[in-house]
Amino acid sequence: MVAFLATNAYNRIMEPENVNDYLKINQKDETFSELLLRLIRESGMDEVDIYKRAYIDRKFFSKIRSDRNYCPKKINVLALVLALKLDSKTSKTLIKRAGYILTSGSEFDLVIRFCIENKIYDLYDVNKILLEKGLPIFD
Repeated sequence: MVAFLATNAYNRIMEPENVNDYLKINQKDETFSELLLRLIRESGMDEVDIYKRAYIDRKFFSKIRSDRNYCPKKINVLALVLALKLDSKTSKTLIKRAGYILTSGSEFDLVIRFCIENKIYDLYDVNKILLEKGLPIFD
């Protein structure tokens, strides 16, 4: 009898409308895509300039733009952070919204953090530093 009650309760909890209600109540933050697009608008820069500065093609940016739940690879998120010339706090927020962090256990991440803190945003200059350290570059 107890197993039946537990299964029955589980089935009620897992009904789609209950999950949707839960998401509506608990999902307060913007998604990565929503935050990115808002930051672009607030920057006053053109979307085309941003994705070109980030070495991202139009189709890929369109995918980010059209799918509010899409999260690109970490390297692409970091390229967008640099293209937008975000400060440390806003960078951390956008990176976290995509499900990533800049860890002190990664030399690559430390170089990116250094570049953000020192306002080195041009990917050519960032790649130069990464190459000098023998790390992967943005391409």
